[in-house]
Amino acid sequence: MSFDTLARTGVHQHLGTAFSYFLSGALTDFQGTTGAGELGVNFAGSTHDAIAYLPTLTVGRMEGPVAYGPDVTHSLHAGNRHSDFENEFPEHLPDLSIRLDAVQVSATRVAGLTRRLVYDYANTLHVRRMTQLMLLPGTKIPAHRLSALVDAFVLAGDLSFVAHDAVSTVKAGDFVVMEPGTQVTFSSRYGASLLVWADGPSMWEDGLVSPELYGFTSAHGDPLRFGNRAPADISAT
Repeated sequence: MSFDTLARTGVHQHLGTAFSYFLSGALTDFQGTTGAGELGVNFAGSTHDAIAYLPTLTVGRMEGPVAYGPDVTHSLHAGNRHSDFENEFPEHLPDLSIRLDAVQVSATRVAGLTRRLVYDYANTLHVRRMTQLMLLPGTKIPAHRLSALVDAFVLAGDLSFVAHDAVSTVKAGDFVVMEPGTQVTFSSRYGASLLVWADGPSMWEDGLVSPELYGFTSAHGDPLRFGNRAPADISAT
């Protein structure tokens, strides 16, 4: 999504979790400002109006529709609807802003691959993960099988994906959608960074029991053991 200077979203309510990573610029609502290099998370029920005081470019994932008041005529978000609504939780702030480079980097079982667990879907109905994967030049990710949908945005660099014996080459600015049940491997010749939304864990095809690729580790809750969690509330804290 791109915003010209002084463009406004209009008052709207998120009916599912929404992510916006700011490639440039910033958006400001009544809570504050989220800007370049930050990931903004809006929860189901988040209600706000945002304005761009700078030219702004974001990339993200919408996991539910957005409701606009009947007085709003534009269709900014995909899957939006127009209806009357109230903010049922006005004491809950609408945004969780995460500075990407401030999130701790963790090693993985794969040589040359590091990971940031950016958001673990706490206070939502879902057991999912949003991570950043960083590959050094020459890194190869072994074959693994996906149990659920995985979406990725290539933030920088180049990647080659192999799925069902087909090879796809992607670069910075590209999206990748990987369907459940897919066996996939990928590698980077010159290094890469990508943002990943995984709706479920993956399993290594070599049969080893080792930490899962997309951040479904015991330290942050094992979805196969605990199942879906009910949210305590939808606050940003």
